[in-house]
Amino acid sequence: MSDAGTIIPYAGSSEPPFRLRAEGYDYEHEILVGLPPSYRVCPERSYPVLWVMDGALLFEMTLGILSLFAAGGRLPEIIVAAVGHAREEGLQGLRKRTADLFPPGSGLTDALGLEYMRGLGMDPEEEFKLLKGDRFLDFLTGRARAEVAARYRCAEDHALFGFSAGGAFTGYALFAKPSAYRRWIIGSGTNLLTLDLEAEYARSHEDLAAELFIGTGELEASNLAMSAQRIVSRTILLAENLRLRQYPSLNLTTRVYAGRDHFTVIPSVIGDGLQAIYAKEAAQLPTLGW
Repeated sequence: MSDAGTIIPYAGSSEPPFRLRAEGYDYEHEILVGLPPSYRVCPERSYPVLWVMDGALLFEMTLGILSLFAAGGRLPEIIVAAVGHAREEGLQGLRKRTADLFPPGSGLTDALGLEYMRGLGMDPEEEFKLLKGDRFLDFLTGRARAEVAARYRCAEDHALFGFSAGGAFTGYALFAKPSAYRRWIIGSGTNLLTLDLEAEYARSHEDLAAELFIGTGELEASNLAMSAQRIVSRTILLAENLRLRQYPSLNLTTRVYAGRDHFTVIPSVIGDGLQAIYAKEAAQLPTLGW
């Protein structure tokens, strides 16, 4: 209940989805927005925004975790803006992820990994010829952000969360546009280009101002397809490299989850990642006694 006696609901609410088309695309992206519990009854407030990749798959889970943790005083209230293919496209829509989430010049794996994937009838190098991740990042930080801000009361405090290919995209965005977001969650995914961009960034910068969480699952290294893509090793290598840079303004949290695979690790990455990147704000919240 607020100071004025207004009852504040404890669950976030979903808004009607809308669609936008990024420059250079022949299809639209669906944007799903979740509003924090107090949004309707506190019209004077603005809220930080969490941008979620793979919206059709991860929107409801992320909004639910946020509502639960905010109710328990573990997180501040946050707007969720989840972006991806239209939900009615189902698994077919996931095929668009590669073009969206990898920029030109990305490298998915090495010679040994390619050999394994080609043995399964896959050709990552062929699939990587039509990448638009750079345009997708411009879309997210430009038109999509402006449209969400025009519709909802957004603070100038943006976070980016991605998992798997979305994690690779988040790592790329961290070095391609480091000032575009204040907070970042990278889950189980880093491509070769991201490691190159990280090294390039370090050569010309002495600091990286970011709240950053990097997480991956132990059992991903026991899966042949995940091993072929170096999911665990490259994700951890990125975290180790950043740790060694000793940037004064970088707050980095890293987790490797025992007994978790590429799917069962996702809720932990979301929950722990959010608590890590909003830890300072959560520390200012009233103590609820539980």
